Amino acid sequence: MIFKKTIFTGFAPNLRFADVLISLKFLCLPWNWPKIISGNYPQKVEEKLRNYFQSKYCFSFDSGRSALHLALRALDVQAGDEVLVQGYTCVVVSNAINWTGARPIYVDVQNDFNMNAEDLEKKITARSKVLIIQHTFGASANIDKLLTIAKKYNLKIIEDCAHSLGTRYQGKLTGTWGDIGMFSFGSDKIISCVRGGALITDKQEIGLKLKTIQNNLPQSPLGRVLQHLFHYPAFWKGKIFYSIFLGKLILYVFKKLNIINKIIYKPEKRGEPDIFYPAQLPNSLANILFEQLKDLEINLAHRKKIAQIYNQKINNRYIELPWIDHKIDLQNSVCLRYPLLTNHFRELKIYLKKKNIILGDWYRPNIAPADIDFSQTKYQKGTCPVAENLSARSANLPVNINISLKDAHRIIKAINFFKP
Repeated sequence: MIFKKTIFTGFAPNLRFADVLISLKFLCLPWNWPKIISGNYPQKVEEKLRNYFQSKYCFSFDSGRSALHLALRALDVQAGDEVLVQGYTCVVVSNAINWTGARPIYVDVQNDFNMNAEDLEKKITARSKVLIIQHTFGASANIDKLLTIAKKYNLKIIEDCAHSLGTRYQGKLTGTWGDIGMFSFGSDKIISCVRGGALITDKQEIGLKLKTIQNNLPQSPLGRVLQHLFHYPAFWKGKIFYSIFLGKLILYVFKKLNIINKIIYKPEKRGEPDIFYPAQLPNSLANILFEQLKDLEINLAHRKKIAQIYNQKINNRYIELPWIDHKIDLQNSVCLRYPLLTNHFRELKIYLKKKNIILGDWYRPNIAPADIDFSQTKYQKGTCPVAENLSARSANLPVNINISLKDAHRIIKAINFFKP
């Protein structure tokens, strides 16, 4: 068991050796140092995304959280406005709203983890300006119902597609239904360059605003970009040797010495803006992203296949499979993580860890992660009871490109034998 491969749900799930080589190209070859920050790869990424979505405009940024904040700015969200967002989400979404001076209004979810249209309509007021539609874990929200309500109350729409790159609703890609589609390329997303984001729109007025915003952004600071680049070799070695002490030591040392990045920095956990961002997408990270985009369809097909295997094979009375219960269409949904529900999360997590399987825990609590200053989210307990209930029982499994069929069956076997 000591040398048995550790299976991760998070922890740089998309990491490929090709990405490591690109990072080392920028870190180790002096003639590439001038291209770490500036170059033509951000434009190449934007062109590829424009073509994929058949969108008139696409703009890249340093992160999904920056992209969301800038989307709100492009829609003229200001102090006194209200932005409707589901109550099962991440603190970076709350922060993006709060930093405009607006107030997040939390809408409860259904048992499929996506927004409840009936609760949405109850929470709209005269100050409501924007609706953020999140497609959780890659399953599309009920866009028809939500757009009908948004149109009735003249709300602008941002689709949060951080989980749903490649997901389709009625044959049309998520991100193309609203005024703006937002995508994240963080380390845990469907494709990843450690930190990156993008916005798409077909509306000329919004596109011109976003272009001006993007042009006026500073470059990402070199020190932070180097942290992102060191992420690749550090996690490559750390994951290989994780089941023995050496892997954990590598990652501990790199984190302790601030050689590699953090997913969420301390100011953000306190609800404060990071002084280095928003910023433009660095060329070196865009290079990694561009190469991953080339293999996007392979990635999406793999995720669908692994999710379907979980659907078919997991059978344990202590585990609920909400995507089966709610008949999620896995042919058109691209799974970021495969969601489970259990009343025995702690026991399941410990049990799987002993088998070198690291269970995912998005989102625990309902606005994650757990170590934030929760008061800064402006969420009032009891506002979204279904979201709170789901978060107390949520767990998730990996479907990323590094999860082989053998890995999936190993996970299934372990879960099927679980008893609390």
